[in-house]
Amino acid sequence: MSLFGRVAAWALVVGLASACNKPDPEPAPAASATASATASAPASVAASAGEAPPRPAPPPPPPPKQHEDPRQVLAHIQGNLERLAAGEKVAKWPAGGEPHPFEGLVEAYQAVLAGETSAADKLAAVAKEARSQLEGRLRAAELSLDKPKPGDAADYARKVSAIAAAKAEGPEGTMIRLVATMRLVDAALVLASAEDYRNAEYDLFKRSDAYTRTERERFREGDWLRLPCRTLLGRRSLVEAAAKRLDKAAGPLLSCPTPRGKERDFDLMERFVKDPGAVVAEVLPEATEAPKKEEPAAPEPTAPPEPWDLRAAILFMGEKPDAASKPLEAAAKKSTVGKLDHALFLHALRPQSAARDENIKKLLGEVEKASVAAAKKNDDTFLLEDASIDRRVYDGTDESLLGIVRVASASGAANTASAFYAIPCAVLLARPKLLESTTPLFGGNRDNFLPRSGCAWGRGFVRGFPDRELEAYTQASEEADGHFYVNHGGSLRFGLAAALKAKEEAMRIDPKSLLRIPTPPTTWPYETWSYMTPESRAMYGRLKRLAEDLRTKLVAHDKTRGLDEKQANEAAHVGLFQVVWGAACGDAAPPRSLRKLVVDGAKPEEIRAFLQASEHEKAVLEPFRACAKHTGMDPLVHMAVLNAAALPILWEMKVDPARAEELDLVVDPNAPNHFGKTPLMAAAQHDRLDAARRLLKRGAVVQRATFQPYEPKLAHDARTPLMYAAARGSLPMIRLLLDAGGDKYAADTKGRIPLHYLLGHGPVRPNPNLSPADLAEAAKLLF
Repeated sequence: MSLFGRVAAWALVVGLASACNKPDPEPAPAASATASATASAPASVAASAGEAPPRPAPPPPPPPKQHEDPRQVLAHIQGNLERLAAGEKVAKWPAGGEPHPFEGLVEAYQAVLAGETSAADKLAAVAKEARSQLEGRLRAAELSLDKPKPGDAADYARKVSAIAAAKAEGPEGTMIRLVATMRLVDAALVLASAEDYRNAEYDLFKRSDAYTRTERERFREGDWLRLPCRTLLGRRSLVEAAAKRLDKAAGPLLSCPTPRGKERDFDLMERFVKDPGAVVAEVLPEATEAPKKEEPAAPEPTAPPEPWDLRAAILFMGEKPDAASKPLEAAAKKSTVGKLDHALFLHALRPQSAARDENIKKLLGEVEKASVAAAKKNDDTFLLEDASIDRRVYDGTDESLLGIVRVASASGAANTASAFYAIPCAVLLARPKLLESTTPLFGGNRDNFLPRSGCAWGRGFVRGFPDRELEAYTQASEEADGHFYVNHGGSLRFGLAAALKAKEEAMRIDPKSLLRIPTPPTTWPYETWSYMTPESRAMYGRLKRLAEDLRTKLVAHDKTRGLDEKQANEAAHVGLFQVVWGAACGDAAPPRSLRKLVVDGAKPEEIRAFLQASEHEKAVLEPFRACAKHTGMDPLVHMAVLNAAALPILWEMKVDPARAEELDLVVDPNAPNHFGKTPLMAAAQHDRLDAARRLLKRGAVVQRATFQPYEPKLAHDARTPLMYAAARGSLPMIRLLLDAGGDKYAADTKGRIPLHYLLGHGPVRPNPNLSPADLAEAAKLLF
């Protein structure tokens, strides 16, 4: 298989893996997970080489229990601090969970609040243990490096340890020691949550990780313990003294929700404690960007009066080649870019003749000379030797131009942007074959330097093409694919991006080429994937609406490009799948299955008849399983929250527990998905009030929390149904969960409680489904 073939094949795999049931780092979906492993050579291969067979790899360690996971410990401590401040009893670990040594901080906090003389001794014991563990983590981090680097982490540990060890004088001194001890505790827990080498450059003052390649690796950013907001009442001067004493090591001291930049606005926080509903508008985070207004599409540019400058010649050469000729010829005398532009213009838009071909050869010879010199200067001579570049002597064919355009761009000899040459759009429209030069060759960062289409890079446009609709559709798909490019740690992403972009340009430039691609198996992109999780189903609805709009406009445009009605529909259909990752997810969903019936909103009697006829045992589930291999698949009961009337029918079934998963019949009201999300969490997230009521009546546990001990790290793990409801649910949903015993003091692994999720200080923006009055009421309920 060619290198490009390998890249394309890998792109398919990654596409399927991206559009997945992603462990939500927030109540809306986030980055998907990919795992990699290395395997030993088969024993037979090693033996044939005269070597002893390799020893089998040791089995992986068992996953840690929640009370052993440092990030879960942080969440547990924060929750118990909140409970104590509110006068509630502290929560214990599930059966078998031993208290962590750092949980002594909770007892110390209680003693500080009560003014007990034992507070100093309790703080000293916790600080000693935390300091010991923190120093051990820092030593291990130094040893993990070839050359130890002095860092802020050691300065942080020294400064905070000294403050924690200082003699406490009165309530102010005790509060300062409490905060310093809390900072030793959360620092030790944060460092314990990642590999030693990642801690070498971790900034404990800012709680940010310098050693990251992807957004997913930033899971520790902003990890802090906080004193409960109620601590401020009657103790404001003490808290302010602690903030001043610890200075930049203090971090966010209180759990009061405050906008960025107001973490020390004690007046605002004090007013919030006294009346949360009255100051909701003041504590909401500032919008990161203004809401986008739907604006009419900008009119397409029109050719200016002649004579043209070079920019006009590039933009409109396809419409008036004669007017473009002189400025292009003049530019060819000034730069290598000008020479390449002129050569391509002559090839694509001027009649063939011996004189034309000689002129092109001369121009390309100068481009070739400049490219060779640039490659040698940059020590990139492999460009001149790599057969995949396909350098040829110009013979009048499109194929003979591909190599020189690639080398001119990749060597930097003829760049129209910082790193590449963009082929004029009019040239590509006239000679679509040249688009091949933009496809990836290397499967990595070097693909960034190959040519690109000027239709997408400001060197022309395709008149009448629905660019705005295409952009809306592809941008929305990024959420479905888990923001793959942002979260892909390797340089292969550049090759994958180039391959996907080439498909998008084929849609613009050569829609007929899409007719050579096999017809996708599903009617709409992401259709099969939409049956995997409730969240994927919700995203599918949004994507389908965008796809429908784009398809209508593509069909109309393609008919102006010479395609008949049938061809235009086929090209548009294929194109929708080609320009996004994982759109087919393997194959079309089975036409008849219990999962499909439930998700598609079948009526109870239809579902009951299906079950009574035992059709569920005969359903072909392989398409779902194929998709699930790359994406994960939530239990059937999760999907049923979207069709609450189906739940009682499913619970009527007599299911052999040993075959429930095999037959996709998992209907337990507490059945978790692979990262611990329960059906009740799904119902809360999608505000399915009827489903939530039925689940609770059936025994759904309202106190469950997500738990993801290994990669991908959930930035906000330990999420509860109430957190999901606070983020996106209605006021009745929030009340329902509170009445059912939902714990409003439970914290996630960043120390955030449901109140933060409600007001946009957790992983998502403020609850978008509540009116200002309901938001204020919810804030009072959750405080």
